[in-house]
Amino acid sequence: MKCNIKYIGKSRQGITKYYCTVHKSFAYDKFGNKLEECLWHNKEIFDNRLNIKQNLIKSITIRYDNILENVVPKIIINDSEFNGVLEYDNSILTYKDFGGIMLSKLNNIPLEIVKCNHCGYYHSDNGKFAYTPHRTHLCLYCGRLFRVKEKNVGSELAMIYDIPKISLNNNMLKIDDYCCVEYDMLKGTLLVNNKSINKVLFKEKELDIVNFLNDILENEF
Repeated sequence: MKCNIKYIGKSRQGITKYYCTVHKSFAYDKFGNKLEECLWHNKEIFDNRLNIKQNLIKSITIRYDNILENVVPKIIINDSEFNGVLEYDNSILTYKDFGGIMLSKLNNIPLEIVKCNHCGYYHSDNGKFAYTPHRTHLCLYCGRLFRVKEKNVGSELAMIYDIPKISLNNNMLKIDDYCCVEYDMLKGTLLVNNKSINKVLFKEKELDIVNFLNDILENEF
C-alpha cells in the first residue's frame, strides 16, 4: 500500500512534521523536510490483512527468533505464521502492538481503552510506553499527541480479548548469544529458549526477565 503522508503541525522546536496514516509512521527528516515515503521499513505487511472478527482466532503467538539480534517478531495465528497486520473495525494492529501487550502483561500493567481526541481512533501503546502509564499519548493513526485525565496504558485488543496475566516459573536461564522469546497472548505463557523462567544470567549479570525484556524492547514504539 502506498503512503498517505499528511502535514500534522510543528514540534516545540519548530520542526515541521509529516505523518503517514497508512503505515502509522512519521515521514520527515531531522530538518522537517517531507519524505517521499514514511520511515516504516517493511511496508509490505500492510498489504496482507486478517480481520480478527471475521475469522476464528484460537491462538495468537509472537516469537522473537533471537531477540538479541532482531526485535521484529513473527506472528503466529492458529499455529501458522502470518506476515501481515490484523484488523477489526477501524483498528490496524502490527507486531509492535503485540509486543506492547507482552510488556504490559509482564509488568502487570492494566490495559485501558484509550481514544484519540483528534481523530477518534482507539490507541495501543508499545515499547517503554507499554509498561509506563502516562497521560500524553501519541496517536499512531493521525500522528498527533493527545492527553487523558489519568495515567494509563492503552490497548485496542483489550476491547475484544480478556488477555490473561503472564505466568512465570521460578527458574533462571543462562543466555549467551541466542535468546528465543515466544509469547502466547491468549494463554498468558512466555517461553525463553523453550523454558518458563523469571530470571536470566546475561553477560555475567543476574537479571529479572521483566527488566531484561523491558530494556531490549523499550524503543519499539
